[in-house]
Amino acid sequence: MQITNSEEKMIALCGMNCSYCYVHHKKKKPCLGCRLSDEGKPEHCRKCKIKDCANEKSVIFCSECPDYPCVLIKRLDKSYRTRYKESLINNMKVINEKGMDYYLRFEKKRLKCPECKGVLNIHHKECSQCGKIFEVVELK
Repeated sequence: MQITNSEEKMIALCGMNCSYCYVHHKKKKPCLGCRLSDEGKPEHCRKCKIKDCANEKSVIFCSECPDYPCVLIKRLDKSYRTRYKESLINNMKVINEKGMDYYLRFEKKRLKCPECKGVLNIHHKECSQCGKIFEVVELK
């Protein structure tokens, strides 16, 4: 799989869509995503073992690795499913089965604030513009 545009660059190696991360929406020092500068990133993102492993294996996405899903991915996915009701493994499954364009279009609809059309973040299910909290439909 290749990354061809800025939206695709926001998809982390693990399947996290950094466009919908609360750190990306900070007013001061927003994170630019997993694939770009470490500026604005929380410490756990700067020291990410998954990113180090993927870079070492020269894969664009972890799902390209023969060991996928590995223990690291399974742990992170379990944490995201438990805490945020989001599955990074499911994100990669949708990307691999239906394509990056489908995934990005679906996420734009799914994570758009129904009130003000701002962007919802997946960590707090909160709009980056109006601050309202919403339930988010599951990615399919």
